[in-house]
Amino acid sequence: MRDAPAKGRRDAEKGGGGLSIFQKRDPPPSGPGVKRLTPKAAVCFTTPAMTRRAADWLGRLGGCRPLGILSDDCDDVVWQCTAEKADLLLMKADFTDGAEEPRDISACCDVAIEVRRKLPECRVYLVCEKGHPEKQAALDKAVELTLIDGYCIGDLDPQQMRAWLDEAAEAMPGGSAR
Repeated sequence: MRDAPAKGRRDAEKGGGGLSIFQKRDPPPSGPGVKRLTPKAAVCFTTPAMTRRAADWLGRLGGCRPLGILSDDCDDVVWQCTAEKADLLLMKADFTDGAEEPRDISACCDVAIEVRRKLPECRVYLVCEKGHPEKQAALDKAVELTLIDGYCIGDLDPQQMRAWLDEAAEAMPGGSAR
């Protein structure tokens, strides 16, 4: 003989299936006065270790939900950004000659174009190494042509990253996070 199911248990509902450890979520509240959710920030640097470090830094900085993309293949980056519905993509350009596959401005712009085809509201920013003043004109042209939304040469300042996160939040549908 079977006991009556306990109140509030998932197996008490028709269709059974046992006790669920996952609770059903209600939709997030919306409207004036409701705190905005934070944008999803995808990070793709030249090595998995650098990507993890950058995603951890973003997590400590706050104001976003960081996501590390451990592949620098264009199709992989586009797929991951699309699957995660990224609101911001932060990429590191690599101009070193010794790199196996240098990620120059052109390659980063190719990724940005493909991401924007799938996610038109996604903001794309580049972090570039110091010591390459010859790249300044190409970076400015990429911003002018709206291939990327901005760039940083050298170490990325927390205030600059917060400004980019604010821009991404404003660009989100309805001016607020999903």
